[in-house]
Amino acid sequence: MNVKSVPLIAGPRKSRPDVPAALRDEIRRLEERRGEMIAARDEDSGRIAGTIGLFPDHDEGGKFYHLSSLQVAPAYTGADVDSALLDAAGRFLAGKKVTRLKFATSPLLTPAAWLYVHRFGARYRWRESSRTPEGRPWPYVSGECDFDDPLERPLDLLDEEVPQHCLVFWEHGKPVVRAGLRFTGPLCVALPDIDPDGLSRLADSDPAAISTLHGAFQSLHIHGYEFAWFDRLQGTAEAPGAPRWYYLMKHIVSL
Repeated sequence: MNVKSVPLIAGPRKSRPDVPAALRDEIRRLEERRGEMIAARDEDSGRIAGTIGLFPDHDEGGKFYHLSSLQVAPAYTGADVDSALLDAAGRFLAGKKVTRLKFATSPLLTPAAWLYVHRFGARYRWRESSRTPEGRPWPYVSGECDFDDPLERPLDLLDEEVPQHCLVFWEHGKPVVRAGLRFTGPLCVALPDIDPDGLSRLADSDPAAISTLHGAFQSLHIHGYEFAWFDRLQGTAEAPGAPRWYYLMKHIVSL
């Protein structure tokens, strides 16, 4: 598939694809914030395959951009459009002499972690105070992708060593916190495939599972652990609900 990135705000009008009405309000808001929306245009059909929205900000480290949205059209799911859009975002930031892109997500979303952490070296940081509108604790992280300094895979564990270091494993489609596992050395959290729709279904059908996972990440945070990597869990079954992914968590400081 031939996909070309096209800026929808600062780019030339003659090369701009037809913008769906649903995007126009967001484009206007980004323009007011001096941001940009970049489209991935399918050069064969002329359709928009996906979009990424960005706007600038400052913190103690200098200038950075917020990721306001990353959307892939359903017809292009699995076509690596999201990766192409993040590549385009990196080039856009480089043109602004900026390297950092910040965003927020749930660590339970495995496609997002595969994209942000594994493929682009983003760093996740646990946000312990996040809650649902009903007041229930919700697993949430802030993320930062530094295109000039991506996170690299640590060499703490061999693939075959991961299962014995998993604080969270899964039985019959439910997360279980392993009893008696000490908070020393590298630890892991195993997860099945969970996309946004799957996360909504899990939250509705099994709130206890969300509580278990939130409690596990919170315990790791309290014991001074941070997100160090995200990868495939080797040698697992392909049955629906079986864990296929894991976070590697490293002990950074004692709190």
